[in-house]
Amino acid sequence: MRMTLSEILTATGAVGDLGEGENPVIAEVCSDSRAVAAGSLFVCIPGERFDGHNFAAEAMKKGAAAVMADRPMPEISGGAPVLLVRDVVAALGLLAAAWRRKTNPILAAVTGSAGKTTVKEMLAAILERMAPTAKNYKNFNNLIGLPQSMLAAGAKDRFWVMELGISVPGEMEKLAAIAAPDLAVIHNVGPAHLEGFKDVAGVAEAKCVLLKNLGEGAKALAGMDYPELWEEARNAFPRVMGMSTKDPEAMFYGRYLGPAESGQGRFSLRLRDAQMEFVLPFRGGHFAENVLAAASAAHLLGASARRIEEGLCAVELPDQRFTAKQVGEFTVIDDTYNANPLSMRRSIQAAAAEAAERGAPLVLVLGEMREMGERAAVEHRELGGFTAQTGCTAVFYAGGYGEELALGLSEGGFAGKFARVAKTGEFLQGMKNLALDRAVLLFKGSRSNRMEDYVQVFMGEARKEGGV
Repeated sequence: MRMTLSEILTATGAVGDLGEGENPVIAEVCSDSRAVAAGSLFVCIPGERFDGHNFAAEAMKKGAAAVMADRPMPEISGGAPVLLVRDVVAALGLLAAAWRRKTNPILAAVTGSAGKTTVKEMLAAILERMAPTAKNYKNFNNLIGLPQSMLAAGAKDRFWVMELGISVPGEMEKLAAIAAPDLAVIHNVGPAHLEGFKDVAGVAEAKCVLLKNLGEGAKALAGMDYPELWEEARNAFPRVMGMSTKDPEAMFYGRYLGPAESGQGRFSLRLRDAQMEFVLPFRGGHFAENVLAAASAAHLLGASARRIEEGLCAVELPDQRFTAKQVGEFTVIDDTYNANPLSMRRSIQAAAAEAAERGAPLVLVLGEMREMGERAAVEHRELGGFTAQTGCTAVFYAGGYGEELALGLSEGGFAGKFARVAKTGEFLQGMKNLALDRAVLLFKGSRSNRMEDYVQVFMGEARKEGGV
């Protein structure tokens, strides 16, 4: 970002005294006082654990050119100018929207219930082959993270690929107003954040608010394989184009053709009239939807088949997103970033396919799916029934609703071992009791379960001489 202090004042509707003749150019916006650089704007974001207002003095000592706050701050009087706003988070969004208008990039917005960060990374990797491209840092995709990601984009970045994440009703309308996308991509919906959205139809309705806020000339893509999403998308934006991994007649169609050598996968795409087939550095049927969404969006933005293949082959997917590592005779799949019923099923199915291909036992190390609201018990029971059909050797489970998961396993005819674990040591002992000399292990659960700790403990033990 490069905006003068007076431009920031105008964009946010802030009130403040800039001093006589001083109108510095601000190149960075920061909400973490530990990372403040000289000449930056420090925004005081209030939170449940920390209130940015308490760190404004520290930011000023580090050279912040101005502070944005929602209250007077006499303790830093005489230092950096204080820009007073009614709502700091809302003002941050207004500032990002102003920067977006000033630079006028082509902005692609990506949202969905599972895999949106992966789609964002894939699409950005493709577009980088065409022109300078900006994207969200990791999954900074909410009402704080999205504006910060946009403000971090440079004036010369031709494409902005921005992931949008919501957890309660009303958020998408605000995010859409900030991003003002030229292209919107909603590749799937599932039972996520049900505390706020009640059911899948509610999720689809909330996601498609993005389409209702598209401007004239904007384009949209939506997943046809999700009935609630496809119906809502067509109502919200009649010109929406459909993507499918099931319907060969879809305008944009893709499928996973199976494993290739060296851990890669084969994918086939038809993007309108363009037919493509690639060997890419990831495998599993669940990746087909992500590849299709990224390639379809890139195609609409002018990417050739060669650029699409180059980008997909070069993309570096974030950690904890179905990354597989080999430790001796054990294949460890780390998909611990987060979980909901849709992403759980996709990951379990892909891990089961990997185990079948290797002729190895499948061990699932799962954590509770949080934010399920009134459907929490039902969703865990149904997940148990789904899991039972994989024929896995063992299920280790951390968190609440273990009884419901166990009931679903039993109803599904599960014949393997089920164990609830509260500590990594309990899981490790359970693995030793299985006495497996080879296996495919999938680790997955909602963030608060810290399933990555289970991955690290197992990897450390498996690397020791003699294995687990």
